[in-house]
Amino acid sequence: MMELAGLFLGSVLASTLAPFGVELLLYYLYESNKYSVLVLLSVATAGNTAGGCLMFLLGWLLKQGLSKTSWHQRLQQRLKLEDRALDRVGKWGPVALLFSWMPGVGDPLCLAAGYLRLPAVLCSLMIFLGKLGRYMVLLWIFSQV
Repeated sequence: MMELAGLFLGSVLASTLAPFGVELLLYYLYESNKYSVLVLLSVATAGNTAGGCLMFLLGWLLKQGLSKTSWHQRLQQRLKLEDRALDRVGKWGPVALLFSWMPGVGDPLCLAAGYLRLPAVLCSLMIFLGKLGRYMVLLWIFSQV
């Protein structure tokens, strides 16, 4: 059970600005045959979706300007570095979040969506679908190895 908690936490971290990959842990758990593919898919997707929604919330808070702490300033700098994310999300809206699974691209997209105050429920759904697709493909690849 601790392994699944680790997978969830790792998936949350992998979907934030923290550089963390969860693929090796997922592969290890898949190969261990301790858990069904459905359980692994559900836990990894839930964690990664939670992380994406956390980034959305941080973007929303940035727009709010509630805090002038150092993390707030760092996130604002990161957002400025990712002007392309703002442009893409501004152009495509919540649909752009289907690409929230992409390493290096997904975090800024979620942050930008929150900053632009896009509809939270629709954005959460798009984040979920993108993350679900990612883990479905990963688990399929693992089954082919």
